[in-house]
Amino acid sequence: MKKLLMTFVALATIVPCLAQKPGLVKDEDGYTNLRKGPGTKYEIVDRYDDGSLIYYERGANGWCKVYDMISSDGDFEFRGYMAGNKIVTPKRSGEYKFVGKVKDEDGYTNIRKGPGTKYAIVGRKKDGSFILYSGDYSDRWYKVYKQTGEFIGYMSANKIEAMESPSF
Repeated sequence: MKKLLMTFVALATIVPCLAQKPGLVKDEDGYTNLRKGPGTKYEIVDRYDDGSLIYYERGANGWCKVYDMISSDGDFEFRGYMAGNKIVTPKRSGEYKFVGKVKDEDGYTNIRKGPGTKYAIVGRKKDGSFILYSGDYSDRWYKVYKQTGEFIGYMSANKIEAMESPSF
């Protein structure tokens, strides 16, 4: 009986780690609150900018548990709760190939309709936010995609810092 109990306890600590999957914060207001408990009545403990990469698992009543990856071995640390409708997992469209982090000293980077500054600005991304992109146009401009995997436009390649891409 004791051996069975020890096996159950060991599995209970391993299985939750297998449930975390990567996702991206999606909020038109620019950020989403992380809370101490699963509901708006709970204290705000942090906030994540739109486009931030997170690791999460679905919970009850539309709330998700959010984790930080603390090692390359797949160790996670619980951080708090976030509304599930603020988290998206990119569609497997086959278009985007990488996850990058926007880097710009001005605070944001423009997204253009075509590959060059002569094209109209169709959006912008905040410095430090994550973005999906593909490097298949040229070495100077990348196609960029929304968190949900839909094509947005083009961003200058020198404004994207390559990240190790999680498997969505």
